[in-house]
Amino acid sequence: MLSKAVPGDIILLAEGEWSNITLTIEKGGTQGSPLKIRAKTPGKTIFTGSSSLEIAAPYVSVEGLLFQKGAIQKGAVIRFSSHDGSVRNCAILDYNPANLETKYYWVFFSGDNNRLDRSSFKGKSNMGPLIGNDLANSRHNSVTGCYFKDIPYRKANGREIFRIWGYGKYGAMGQEGSFFTIEGNLFDHADGEGQEIISLKSNHNRVIRNTILSTRGGIVLRGGNDNTVSDNIILGQGATKSYGVRIAGQNHLVEHNYISNCDHGIDILCGDYIKEDLTGSYVPKILPDAPEIRVPTYGQVKALHLIGNVIVGNKKSDLEIGGSYKRQWPTDQMVLLPEDCLITGNRFIRPEGGDSVIGITQDSAAPLNRFVFKLNRYEHNLLLGGAIAFAPSAAGFLRQDLPKGWSETKERAGFKPLTPSDVGPDWVK
Repeated sequence: MLSKAVPGDIILLAEGEWSNITLTIEKGGTQGSPLKIRAKTPGKTIFTGSSSLEIAAPYVSVEGLLFQKGAIQKGAVIRFSSHDGSVRNCAILDYNPANLETKYYWVFFSGDNNRLDRSSFKGKSNMGPLIGNDLANSRHNSVTGCYFKDIPYRKANGREIFRIWGYGKYGAMGQEGSFFTIEGNLFDHADGEGQEIISLKSNHNRVIRNTILSTRGGIVLRGGNDNTVSDNIILGQGATKSYGVRIAGQNHLVEHNYISNCDHGIDILCGDYIKEDLTGSYVPKILPDAPEIRVPTYGQVKALHLIGNVIVGNKKSDLEIGGSYKRQWPTDQMVLLPEDCLITGNRFIRPEGGDSVIGITQDSAAPLNRFVFKLNRYEHNLLLGGAIAFAPSAAGFLRQDLPKGWSETKERAGFKPLTPSDVGPDWVK
């Protein structure tokens, strides 16, 4: 049937279990006339065994498939290998191998302008990120309106829910990047590796209007520059090692996010100095595939705009300036403090008191006295309860006691977390 398809055709897939099927779509549609492949009844076309889907032609739309009671050995369960493809109203549920060391993605983007929408993902327990973006030739892809639920925690690096590779992974600046959009998704107990829920390792991406509930880890600007994290709601609900946003790299915009009841709020990291060995003990990070071979563990934060965020009731700090300073010194050289950042209009609330804003003052002894950093600007921030424990920021904060009758319910009145009814396929629920 697929071999005879032409642009604009609608192909209906019968109900029932399709076992050990590799569905590779190599004929596509055209702009305005896509090839549509749909389950006859959404959720009743069930791919089992070692089944997988690859969209290898442009302008293809797939809807209504369920992947369950199966696993693959490598690659991806769903793979975009062309451009302008769409997967919507699908689900991958507990599609795990017997050996949890077996590594594969559930969804992988390799191509441009592809979209994953209103789909559901539950229970991924094996190695490898749930969703990934290729390092090269993969731009302007998006994941919108999806539901990530009950992804069990396992202490193993590389089990992010999102890992967005692309240009800028190794710190290069410029107009090139991945341009990936993660918008309007719900993460519910989606722990994965427990460190990075969303890991951006490229330039020019957007993480906007998502909700994260009771999930270990946080949103991490790990590598790359010029990324936007905006209008997200992160409710830690006391989850172990949950946090809001961790930031490395340059020219990011982090604005209008609501972060509450996590371990930490926002951490602005130090950068790794790689130009020379400062002490005779430095062990540089060498990656053969990197353009300059030697790469920083974290890029220095410069020109960050941190604007209008609301941070409420975290266990430890709400804002840390210069996190990881001199970590594992001197074998690591995490000594480049954040500079030329604008931190304005943020609201910090600490019902239990304690230090809200903390930070690092530069070590003035040689060899670190060679570094001179541009000042950061702190303006029009409000702290209710708690204390400022980082003197350079103090003038930019108005500190007040917590108002009588304050409650988080009132504080959050203007923010509307996503619910399961807002995301994913209706038939899963």
